[in-house]
Amino acid sequence: MGHPPEWYLLIRAARYLGVAPWELARQSSVWRDWALISQSAEAEAEAEAMKRARSH
Repeated sequence: MGHPPEWYLLIRAARYLGVAPWELARQSSVWRDWALISQSAEAEAEAEAMKRARSH
């Protein structure tokens, strides 16, 4: 499928952080990266919790 475009990653990170994408675009890209990493980690933890709940 390939990598998503940069603008999509910016919008997704901004949504996660609850800020406007144009505000996030003014900040260091590390904030975008941290937001995407955090979002991914939370989704993985939620999926694992659901998997454990189904197995009990």
